[in-house]
Amino acid sequence: MPVFTKSALEKITASIFCSAGAPEDMAQQVAEVLVDNHMAGHDSHGILRIPEYLKSIEDGEIVPTARPEILQETPNSALITGHWALGQCTGLFAADLAIAKAKANRVAVVSVVQAAHTGRLAAFTDRAARQNVVMFMAIGTVDRPMTAPFGGAAAVLGTNPIAFSIPNPAGAPVTLDIATSAIAAGKVKVAKARHENLPPDVILDKHGNPSINPQDFLDGGFLLPFGGHKGYALAVIAELLSGPLIGAEAYPGVTARSGIFIFAMDANLFRPMAEYAPALAESLGRIKAVPPAAGFDEVMVPGEPEAKVRAKREQEGIPIPDDTWQAVCAAARSVGLELA
Repeated sequence: MPVFTKSALEKITASIFCSAGAPEDMAQQVAEVLVDNHMAGHDSHGILRIPEYLKSIEDGEIVPTARPEILQETPNSALITGHWALGQCTGLFAADLAIAKAKANRVAVVSVVQAAHTGRLAAFTDRAARQNVVMFMAIGTVDRPMTAPFGGAAAVLGTNPIAFSIPNPAGAPVTLDIATSAIAAGKVKVAKARHENLPPDVILDKHGNPSINPQDFLDGGFLLPFGGHKGYALAVIAELLSGPLIGAEAYPGVTARSGIFIFAMDANLFRPMAEYAPALAESLGRIKAVPPAAGFDEVMVPGEPEAKVRAKREQEGIPIPDDTWQAVCAAARSVGLELA
């Protein structure tokens, strides 16, 4: 299993997207987001995605030279079209605009249409929290539906992720970033690359039978919502916020996708940071002071597992499964780039 430093993996990733036709600055943006996902321990949203992105470029579903554009805006809002640009570039553009508006005008809401796959939402919400901006993001169904509704026997929703990040002056942002499906599709692909089985009760095969084999999902199966009706309800909310509310269906493209919904708020809105910081520390400290249950070493708060993995990988590097690396090398060759 090869191991890479953050900078080395970013350089490799950027070179692949440059070879696929992306301008250098945009290729670098995609590389930074994908590798940062590895640094946070979410390999499901790292370079594993390169082959599918290159296939989307080949099929015309992603336009590597396109750049997002503001269609309309007010001091507190904006509607952006991604123009089917590389999704990470669109996500960064939208998040940075929401951050700027929140810092200038206390609150902001930004929506995006014609957006390609952005990947892990916490890459953008964490970016906001590190600038003292609270951020919420939601995305509805993209590509083919892959998650069944609660009580349903066919897929109609996507993984419909949601993410919240809250500034933490004393450490890493407090971040919730979840698929509303029982498992993210990318994590199914990671399990396949690692030759691992899935947990029970997260997928059904194409015949509607329970399975723990990741290939059964990739062969036409579908995901289940997490937590039964609760995860399903959250998926519906994400679908409505990022679809009908922002009018995503009114902006056609080569593939049917919902948009992106972002809400941002200056963390100083209700009280000065000098008061917020110790109050946050007290709340988090009270939670973490609970004795760990059997089988656990400590109580952790959202975002803390990622911070621990980040510290470890800064020291030890980023391990890439052999199957993933071989697939990336093959994808690179398809755009004329030979990786060592």
